[in-house]
Amino acid sequence: MTNPDFGKVFACQCQEQDADRSQRIEALERYSNLGSLRQATFENANPDGLGQETATRQAFRHALAAAVAYADEPDGWLTLVGPSGSGKTYLAAAIANRRIELGNPALFITAADLIDYLRSGFDDEADQPFVDLFEQVRSAPLLVLDDLPTRPSTPWTQERLFQLLASRHAARLPTVVTLRGDPDRLDEFLRTRLESPDGFGRMYRLGRVGGTTARSIGSVPPNMRSRMTFAAFDPSGNGRLTDNQQRSLRAAKSYVQRWANSPDGWLSLHGPYGVGKTHLAVAAAGEREDRGDEVFFATVADLLDFLRASFAPDSAVNHDDLLDRIRNADVLVLDDMGAERSTPFAEDKLFQIVGYRYEERLPTIITTSQQIEAIASARPRIASRLQDPLVVTEMPMEAPDFRRGGLRN
Repeated sequence: MTNPDFGKVFACQCQEQDADRSQRIEALERYSNLGSLRQATFENANPDGLGQETATRQAFRHALAAAVAYADEPDGWLTLVGPSGSGKTYLAAAIANRRIELGNPALFITAADLIDYLRSGFDDEADQPFVDLFEQVRSAPLLVLDDLPTRPSTPWTQERLFQLLASRHAARLPTVVTLRGDPDRLDEFLRTRLESPDGFGRMYRLGRVGGTTARSIGSVPPNMRSRMTFAAFDPSGNGRLTDNQQRSLRAAKSYVQRWANSPDGWLSLHGPYGVGKTHLAVAAAGEREDRGDEVFFATVADLLDFLRASFAPDSAVNHDDLLDRIRNADVLVLDDMGAERSTPFAEDKLFQIVGYRYEERLPTIITTSQQIEAIASARPRIASRLQDPLVVTEMPMEAPDFRRGGLRN
């Protein structure tokens, strides 16, 4: 009897298995939400491309080894902490890609996108309701949550993130988190889960990256950073200040040090040139950089020049990227406000920056030789933010110019 399959072409079993695997990988890729980060692999990781600092490369290699081990056998939570450009998102994406290569699902999403998706789920016309969206992320076999904020901008955002992470922690589901900023600024609930005594949550800190032309904009000049420390600030003015003047500078130094230890709200340092406003602002910036925060420092006049120049076709910096970086920096220092020339461009850009950071309550230091009232007459929109006592702490520094005596502005 003739076999009914005679003359038909069939794929061999190994080819069928390869086809099934290929289809599964494609399905996992669609599920992963990695997009262009599908190119991030451990094999392509290059710690030598992160700058010349040995400590930076060593930190990356240490985190790389931990990420490889975790990707092969996800267990517990893994948190990667570091400034922008340190490689934390790359390693997190590489973990997801390795899981996909092994035939396992992994979901990658930034915290900001997640919040946007969840908000959209309340729309009556949404393709997927809130409950379904939240459940998909909550129950993902492996979740990679990129760029978790140290301080969520709204109570609703904080509640959703806490709800998500608490649920995954209770279920002991593998989770990878990247964090930009100081972990000490996290709510205690989150911090103890990202780095737990029992080892379920492990944290790896990546080093600071050497700057390029674009990244050098907003960096504290090294010579200023080395000179302008809290230890080098002398409130006595080499013994030439009155008791009241010394008390003023001691109070300013003490308050700025406390703020630098745990930034909350804004600081406005005002007083004559030469009393140490910039010195204390730089000291606070250095303290936050040492703790892993991304700090943007610039005199206001220079900042406006940077923004104008970023419109040029040959600019190394994209205007929107630079503005976004300024507005979202962990700590922003605007030095010598009021000394710049007032133009419509200046007013518009400064308000975009100040208004955004005011609404988001992002840590900011402003130094000025003017009284806030003087700024208010020329810039009422900006001054209205600077005069809010619920957000801004004003620190008057009442002393003469002692730049020749070692105390610098």
